[in-house]
Amino acid sequence: MIRASILLLAACAAAGCSGAPGGNDQAAAVADDAVAAANSSFVSPNLAGGSWAGVFADPQSSIDHFNRIGLRVGPYEKMGDSWRAEAVPTAMTDPSAPNLVQALFTAAGSENALQRVTFTLVEPIAANDQQARDQFDAWMTQALSQLGVPGGDTAVAAIHGQKRLTGALKGGAEYAVTRETTPTERHVAVTFSRAAPITSGRAAAAS
Repeated sequence: MIRASILLLAACAAAGCSGAPGGNDQAAAVADDAVAAANSSFVSPNLAGGSWAGVFADPQSSIDHFNRIGLRVGPYEKMGDSWRAEAVPTAMTDPSAPNLVQALFTAAGSENALQRVTFTLVEPIAANDQQARDQFDAWMTQALSQLGVPGGDTAVAAIHGQKRLTGALKGGAEYAVTRETTPTERHVAVTFSRAAPITSGRAAAAS
């Protein structure tokens, strides 16, 4: 259902929906097509094998998985001292709105292995859009669910102050929620990184 709503939003953007009178019939038709597409293109979960190790082990395979769940990620290329792939920004609100809220996705690491993936909400200060924030939570959680890895619910709880901003996850990953405010935008970034090897002989509690 969440995936259907995200596809509906994207379809509405493609149709140029703005909520203006006279465009409702076209918007309804596009929405029907989007729901049908969501139902016919369901992606089975566990693309990454149920573990974060499956995300980090093979960058090219993971890029393919990311694109299969609709993240629209570009090529994994060397940028400076590291390798990186960036997705096309996804609108969390009506793309014709004056203060567009967007979600970004990046994957980074070395040539042969990913080290981290990051979901970022970019919200103009003037937007103050709770619906877009909720949509971001759903978008991120759905992506992780389709990959078959844990962390979505934990990260959302951390965003809302119900869990620590950093911690360990089952499946070989750590999460971190960071916030940044510029004169024009608010950023909320959720990063899932490869878990550091445990050298003390004690395993940290994982969410």
